[in-house]
Amino acid sequence: MALSLETAVAYVPHATRPCHFEPDIAEFNEGVLAPYGMRFDTSFAAGGSNATFLELAEGVLRAAPGPLPGPDLLIVAYALPDPHAPEKTLAAHLGHVLGDRSMSFAVSEQGLGAPFTALRIAGAYLRSGRCHSAAVVIVEQTTYPYPEPFVQDGDLVDSAVLLVLGAAGGWELAGLASAGPGRDLAALLDEPPGLPEGADPGERLVVTGSWAEAADTGPAGPKAHQAPPGSYCTGVWLEFARHHAEWGAAYRTVVLGDTDPRTGISHVATFTRPEAAADVPRGESR
Repeated sequence: MALSLETAVAYVPHATRPCHFEPDIAEFNEGVLAPYGMRFDTSFAAGGSNATFLELAEGVLRAAPGPLPGPDLLIVAYALPDPHAPEKTLAAHLGHVLGDRSMSFAVSEQGLGAPFTALRIAGAYLRSGRCHSAAVVIVEQTTYPYPEPFVQDGDLVDSAVLLVLGAAGGWELAGLASAGPGRDLAALLDEPPGLPEGADPGERLVVTGSWAEAADTGPAGPKAHQAPPGSYCTGVWLEFARHHAEWGAAYRTVVLGDTDPRTGISHVATFTRPEAAADVPRGESR
């Protein structure tokens, strides 16, 4: 039994708020930074948006179309930390917001692979019968009270993605794979995991993140789409959330792939449409 996408929401706020750290939060950050010879300095955060994971997660929930049923499983995935509110257990809080019926936890310390791992875990729970629905919340905040060149020089922006998955719906998660460092992302995209045997390349869309080399699939190969710069672990998922409905009218398969610039590890996820939807003419909407 495969996970199916029921709802996908992209959220990129543009508001900013003044830089403020409560004394206990400042003390926490100072303690974390000191062993690495780094100094807590709010001047680095003064010009940023100062959003928190909590604000981003609640924002993407509010942006969802209609009320969300409480999932059996809720996973928060992130690559970059949130120094503004480290005392908040976000996954448990979101579970409470959604009805207090979810098993919940977070996946981190995996770079942009965190959302891929979250989906792998959700799929395992579903196959084991331990859950029938899941929500994955991917959050990325970009303001730090210390030098963080990867974020600050990369002009990253705050963003969040909500993926609501169940046993029946639209796009089905057909397969996940990772490789490297040392193995080219193109090799994973050429033979994506879970691709139906004999699938027509022309009915496939390859979506790469801004960190990956643009997919060169050739005129007879799959179509290609690259996420714009500005995101780290949310990039391909923002694009999927924004365009999954229109892509469902044009393609049978969407392959999402990216390479982590910090580790060189590549990740790929394959989504396919059920055969019942395969007769939709390409380029037309349902």
